[in-house]
Amino acid sequence: MMDRITCAGLIKQKLTPKDIVVCGLGSVEAAYKQVGPVGPTYFASDPMGLWASVALGLALARPARRVEFLAGDGDLLMNLQVLATIAAVAPANLRIVLFQNGSYASSGGQILGGAETLSFATIARGAGFKTVIEARTEDETRKALDQLFDGKSLGFVAVHVARDKSPSEAPGPLAQAEQRALFMQSLDA
Repeated sequence: MMDRITCAGLIKQKLTPKDIVVCGLGSVEAAYKQVGPVGPTYFASDPMGLWASVALGLALARPARRVEFLAGDGDLLMNLQVLATIAAVAPANLRIVLFQNGSYASSGGQILGGAETLSFATIARGAGFKTVIEARTEDETRKALDQLFDGKSLGFVAVHVARDKSPSEAPGPLAQAEQRALFMQSLDA
């Protein structure tokens, strides 16, 4: 099974400097930071579950730009009903890539309830997403990301990644309010 860093690297290859990225908490954030962001990126902070809504808002506010939401499964599970809202609005410029490892990686690695059978792809499809792909290998992920990023409509890819040790990062040099202000300024650059 692929690791998060490899998955983040495959995503990075599909991004352009004009893309807007909302990056979920903890392990997803650490992986994306390690491969190096492309274009304006908002790195989430607490509370868990909020960031799909932020990505939706950015997609609606900036319809001429592609918006990607890089999510962890524990984070998305905290606000699962947002998938129904996103599918109902269906912004053509929004792409969601889920790093699915079956755990709350950023809070200590606790296993998600039903982790072995939980299918976010099935939930997204049931919510009304037209493009939904599930990938388990690096080759499947490459193909899924090609389809997602080459598509002209809302899409969701659930990538199964290995469960590994949760990263622990020291706080950055900027407060969350400062990071948010810099991100907002970068949208107009």
